[in-house]
Amino acid sequence: MTLQRAIGVVMKLAERQAIGNYAITGAVAALNYIQPTLTEDLDILISIDGFEKRVSGLLLLTPIDGALAQMGYTERTGLGYMIEEWPVQFLPVASPLDEEALEQAEEVNIAKSGATPIMARCLSAEHLVANAIKVGRFKDLARVQAFLEQDAIDFERLKGVLKRHNLLSAWSEFCLKASIKDPLATER
Repeated sequence: MTLQRAIGVVMKLAERQAIGNYAITGAVAALNYIQPTLTEDLDILISIDGFEKRVSGLLLLTPIDGALAQMGYTERTGLGYMIEEWPVQFLPVASPLDEEALEQAEEVNIAKSGATPIMARCLSAEHLVANAIKVGRFKDLARVQAFLEQDAIDFERLKGVLKRHNLLSAWSEFCLKASIKDPLATER
């Protein structure tokens, strides 16, 4: 499975300290909680410690470039680095929500059923939902709907995340647009 091998390369980057703390995010992370959806890439949230920052605020991913080149991965596309036939995007922490999500990422087994476990870091369902609410793109809101329909959220935990990051009103707007009763309304 090329996705599993791509994640293995990301784990090697962490072992080699080309990246610090990392976690799988986006649609691939959602696979751990809900039924699969179509995705074009693998998103990896990374800490920015150790990366050179320019005065302009631009973050240089030189350690990732160098480490991937040493492992034989030099191709880039508009979607990211090509690793084991998967475009991989490294997304630097850009907000307090990202920081918390990365800090509280969970170890999940990415190995095929019955195979030797391979543990990788992955964002929690609640942080994935909070991020989707924050971003607000149609595909992200559709993913939130899937989390709700598949009962894949700890509502108490989600409420805490949304409160800490001032996203309760965005959550209420989502519920209104989706024409659903707000499952957090009685708990506020």
